[in-house]
Amino acid sequence: MWTAIVRSDRDAPARTAGGVASLGGVGFPWAVLAWAALLAAIAVSFGPAVPVIWGDTPSFVESALRTLEAGRPTVAGGRDPGYPAFLAVTFAFGGDLGTVVWLQQAAWAVLMLALAATAQAATCNAGGLVPIIFVATYPGLLLFRNVLTADLLFAVFLNLAMAGLVVATCVGKTARCYAVAASVLCAALAACFRSQGVLVPIVAILVGIRLARPDTFARLGVIALSVAAAVALLAAGSRFGASDSDQASAVFVPKTLFCNHLNIVLASDAARREIASAAGDRADATMDRLAADFAAKPDRWPVLGFFGDACLFDAALDRDVADDGGNAVGAAAAYRRIFLAAVRDRPLAYAGKFVHQMAYGVSVAWPPYGLDPAIPVSTDDVPLVSDIMMRHGRAAQPIDLQGGSVRIGLLSDLPGVSAHLFEALSIAFVIAVIFWTVTAVWRRRSRFLTRAGIVIVMWVASIVTAAGAHTLDVSRYLVPAVPMVGLMLSLFAVELIETIAFLRRS
Repeated sequence: MWTAIVRSDRDAPARTAGGVASLGGVGFPWAVLAWAALLAAIAVSFGPAVPVIWGDTPSFVESALRTLEAGRPTVAGGRDPGYPAFLAVTFAFGGDLGTVVWLQQAAWAVLMLALAATAQAATCNAGGLVPIIFVATYPGLLLFRNVLTADLLFAVFLNLAMAGLVVATCVGKTARCYAVAASVLCAALAACFRSQGVLVPIVAILVGIRLARPDTFARLGVIALSVAAAVALLAAGSRFGASDSDQASAVFVPKTLFCNHLNIVLASDAARREIASAAGDRADATMDRLAADFAAKPDRWPVLGFFGDACLFDAALDRDVADDGGNAVGAAAAYRRIFLAAVRDRPLAYAGKFVHQMAYGVSVAWPPYGLDPAIPVSTDDVPLVSDIMMRHGRAAQPIDLQGGSVRIGLLSDLPGVSAHLFEALSIAFVIAVIFWTVTAVWRRRSRFLTRAGIVIVMWVASIVTAAGAHTLDVSRYLVPAVPMVGLMLSLFAVELIETIAFLRRS
């Protein structure tokens, strides 16, 4: 895979010349029409700046206000620090939750335009914009522009990082170094918004260095500076550098690993011994509680096979497995020991779970998620958010969600049609990956191999940690990868058209 990604693009000048010719000839009207359709889809999809409060929102707001007061990334409720920092900056400049929604919508529009420009540069064909238009109308992504969670901004920086690497294959050496540098920084920002994307900056750095191959001190300095800035950003602004301000944050990562592998833990004798050792005379009660959590809502996450959140939000477990001091650090250490004991004892079970989750991720690469006509609104957490803001000395924000649900977008009004449409695009993505694999074995079409390989590797990096540490049953964990799928389909469609045309000429 790595060899395919970094193959030289020797025929790029010929491709570029063909693209210029197409823009000046018959292809120009189609390019204008495609861009007009994309801009129309973006314009029509804009909605009112109504903030939608979901279950994670109170923790994000609490973390943002603590970050603003402490002057450094501080998290509560197990949240990642990137989104709270974004909220804190917005509040510091006098904005409110409505301002946050407007900024998220603007970020989404910038992402759509950047992806369209990337598709145009990489394919030199107006047809490459069609999948991007589908991305711009995809309800599963439009949904998160109003929801106060980190998903949308994670999607923006993740896909900008990928787009930067693809653009680097289309430009000269100096511009390539700057494109790679921008990609590395965007990848680091993505990891700050969601710790599950921690592999993304690592992959961006490795692929970017191979693409840029800086041959002068100036170019080497650009790459080195971007890598240093990314490392500093991760050290200060990611979960690695954030200070935990409550017990839920201190135990979140090890407890997530423990609870989302509860089937392996309960099947492992070594893990059971670790539980008994940590719980002491509370061991029987702890095992009974784990069995009850495991049996709760078995159909909620059908691919995982059980409902991991029943264990994750079981606060009594923290007290059972904590050391004599009863602190969160002791509970986190116990969860970590138990999980590692289970993986060492049942490595094949863990590997099977990982492969199963990755296969699920490929099968629903463009999941039909969020296809209801409007965002389901629950006002249960609205008073909680207002109370949090008042407790931190800020005026209560007028969060008015009583006027009805927030409409998502165009295709959400046709849920039956859009579900089949995006399921078909998921199938097309899987076919595109297979086509890329076969092409890589034959070592042909170096442009397509390089650019599609970048998309595939970045897509894998964005979900592999979710498969290893969390669960992909909740489809929104794949939603940030959707724009990548659109660009992959752009590359695949144009390559397929050119291949068919070549065969006909032959």
